[in-house]
Amino acid sequence: MLHTSRLLSYAHLLQAGQSKRASLEPQALAYGLNREDSESVLDTLHKLAVADGLTLVGRKMISVAQADDAEPVRGTSLGYLYEQSTDYAEDNVVSLKLRTAKQLTIEPKLVFGLGSTPQPGDTLQSFQQRFDSVALAIEVLQNPFKGEHWTSEDKVCANGFHNRLVMGEAKTLSVKSRLVFDQIMANATLTLSVIDREGSQIMGFGSGRGSVDKSLQHAYALHQQHVEATGETPFTAGQRIAMGAWLPGKAVATGQAWVAVMIGVDLPSLCVSFC
Repeated sequence: MLHTSRLLSYAHLLQAGQSKRASLEPQALAYGLNREDSESVLDTLHKLAVADGLTLVGRKMISVAQADDAEPVRGTSLGYLYEQSTDYAEDNVVSLKLRTAKQLTIEPKLVFGLGSTPQPGDTLQSFQQRFDSVALAIEVLQNPFKGEHWTSEDKVCANGFHNRLVMGEAKTLSVKSRLVFDQIMANATLTLSVIDREGSQIMGFGSGRGSVDKSLQHAYALHQQHVEATGETPFTAGQRIAMGAWLPGKAVATGQAWVAVMIGVDLPSLCVSFC
């Protein structure tokens, strides 16, 4: 009972911190939270968000460090995406106000759209066929914790530090391309550049090869895990799934514009400026 009370208390603390933009003390170590506990806190935080009027529009990969590299899926939890924290980039350009926000970083990633709900008996091929669109996106993350002593469990509790998701133009996936899109991603690359008063500079270069949390096969593995545990899929028709980042997070500042460009996937570049 005491442990359950602590999980609920941590979810309320994170909710209050989001609304007040406050810096919080991480609690996972003090409470002795494991991955299952942290996902319970995250689910409670989601319920509080829905009760506050937020509308669920999808799920996001929360990739964290793990001890067993042989089973990378265990290193990923599923967070939540909301309509109120999603921006649709008109002409693939959007401007965001930083205001007094602190510890902001950005991560470029792909976001897939689900045309139909996966079923418990889906094969990998039938699962892949349920995705009907893909878009380039930039997720804005805000670390709510003080110092550097937060853990991967704290990150999961805090919905992977999600702040906003900026989505570029979505492209329809053909029936054929859905089956081979993981191979397409494996051969694709992404560059992230920053433009400021000093000019333009490439800040990162990422490849889709060997990054399991970018692939639909990885989403399928998470689907299977949830089916085995609960009998149901975590995904629903009409939702989006934000995959893992193509690059480590980059700190942002007022007056910067960040441009993500993919090579090997037919998607327009995406520019997010901060004012």
